[in-house]
Amino acid sequence: MKNRYNSKSYVANDTVSTHVTSEYLLSVVVLSYNTKDITARCLDSLYRHAPTIADMEVVVIDNASFDGSTDAIGERFPDIKLIRNTQNRGFSAACNQGIRVSKGNIVLLLNSDTELHDQSLDVVVDYMIRNPEIGIAGGNMLDPNGKPQPSCHTYPTYKNLLFSKSSIFSGLRYFKKKYKRYRFIPESITDVDAMCGGFLFLSREALSTIGLLDERFFFYVEDIDIARRMKRAGWRIVFIPKATITHLGGASTSRKPAKTYAWHHISLFKYFMKYHPLLLPINLLLGFGLAAHYCIWRLFNLFRRAGN
Repeated sequence: MKNRYNSKSYVANDTVSTHVTSEYLLSVVVLSYNTKDITARCLDSLYRHAPTIADMEVVVIDNASFDGSTDAIGERFPDIKLIRNTQNRGFSAACNQGIRVSKGNIVLLLNSDTELHDQSLDVVVDYMIRNPEIGIAGGNMLDPNGKPQPSCHTYPTYKNLLFSKSSIFSGLRYFKKKYKRYRFIPESITDVDAMCGGFLFLSREALSTIGLLDERFFFYVEDIDIARRMKRAGWRIVFIPKATITHLGGASTSRKPAKTYAWHHISLFKYFMKYHPLLLPINLLLGFGLAAHYCIWRLFNLFRRAGN
């Protein structure tokens, strides 16, 4: 299958080198929202597979959970930095809180519904240290059955929105085929447009040049936005397939699917307004289209639930 990323693939030795010392620090930022047990499993996994070539600090930001998450996590993991928000600040703002209080050369944004595999942290940290021009890196995300989930993004365009995973047309054969082409998973180390925010390694130096996550994106699209800003500033965005995690998916969002879907559509509209501000008439049509798409999805789900 043709690589859709229009970028170089690197057949590289992604084994971990032994010359890297603990002068490097990996800061892992985990966002928690009513996922007490899942977050605890994530942190257990994180410490089991902690990097051996760098020190590690862990920052957990709780977005006003009401399931006792903060007390349980704070008691079980007393060494972490725990930020207790009094309201749900969204993904970007909460992650920025974690980045600001962390000290690492490399920052990992890690979803709470994930579990690490083997030396995945070592593989990415080592590769980023040996390639300082990398601004963002990420790896393979597997579902609980071990099936790869698309973890690389292409930049949204007015055309490819129809072929996204969230499209109501995604179940149709033609659209499903197009979706697979746009979300192709490289087999080797490859430069891509963007990486998914659930397993996202960020260079501290790169962040100091382009800024943190854009907080106008409450939820979704912030990962694509920061990658686009990184690439504009000359930093590489790299997919490293040997680094793998298991991603349960939807641990927080499944509780409020309608609100989550609305956030996704709103963020898409904001993205196009940010990067194509002169195309206001087209963006207004896009806004109407996104609103209609959401309404159709909502009605379809209401009828489906009524049928059950």
